[in-house]
Amino acid sequence: MKNFPWIDEKISSIDLNNLSHALIIEGQEGVGKNQICHHLINELLSEKNSKNLIKNNSHPDLFCINDETLISYFQREDKNKLKAKTKKIPVGFIREAIDFIMLKSGLSKNKILFIDSAENLTISSQNALLKTLEEPPQNTYIIIQSNRFKCLNQTIYSRCQLIHLNNLSQEKLHNWAKEILKDKSDNTIIPNYMTPKKVSQHIEVGSFEELKILKSSLNKLFYPLDALNIDVSKGEEINKIIDLNLDFIEKLNYIIDFALSLLKNDKTKIHPVRLSDFIEQLAAFRENLLDINTLNQRYALNHLLLKIPN
Repeated sequence: MKNFPWIDEKISSIDLNNLSHALIIEGQEGVGKNQICHHLINELLSEKNSKNLIKNNSHPDLFCINDETLISYFQREDKNKLKAKTKKIPVGFIREAIDFIMLKSGLSKNKILFIDSAENLTISSQNALLKTLEEPPQNTYIIIQSNRFKCLNQTIYSRCQLIHLNNLSQEKLHNWAKEILKDKSDNTIIPNYMTPKKVSQHIEVGSFEELKILKSSLNKLFYPLDALNIDVSKGEEINKIIDLNLDFIEKLNYIIDFALSLLKNDKTKIHPVRLSDFIEQLAAFRENLLDINTLNQRYALNHLLLKIPN
């Protein structure tokens, strides 16, 4: 993944010699918060071979609570929760983590508890964590990463050093993308909802070409006549979109964002009421996706795109 300059700036401002025993790193999902967390973990567990152990999630002085370890916990403790695919972090797992950090360190001077996506902590989990934050063990650091602002018990915030990342503006995101893309025009295809992490993933796998085709086809579908006043074949452009190697939900999100930008900027001859109705239909379909047990994605996408108002 490409480095994010705004994260590098934030890291350079952190004084490791004057670090709180507990930190909350919060901000928009996909903006690069985990880079800060991993930097802190690597610096605080800096002994020989620590980096490889951290990477493999096998460091004896590091306890991670994330999607992977949460699944392992439910496999051991509550298989019904695993079937429900809950992301809630139960109090039992927090108690395990607290027991861990109370032990003497094995390899390093410090011990670390890292909680990813802390917005998923239950009330009971937060209360259990709060007791440890009030009386932390010596040489122990608790690093909490949250994708939502001010979502935890306010007393937890009062016990932690807060590293807050503001949402990245579209202009700043485009400027950053412009620096790392070979084709300087490619940044114009980045939709409003896309995070820096997602942009980096598209760059790494080379799928920006797919996004360019998607935007080009949508332009033709929302503007039925090209520059030469020749009718564009709807079916041909719809098939191009259907055949793109992008996730179904990615295509749907992009189409909604594209239509919203047209509505906002008044860049189409489609009546705003009809365009607004079309966007609402797409949004309603997206909201109900989880309730559809079997979905023919090709048919659904074809059906939705045929409804683009003229």
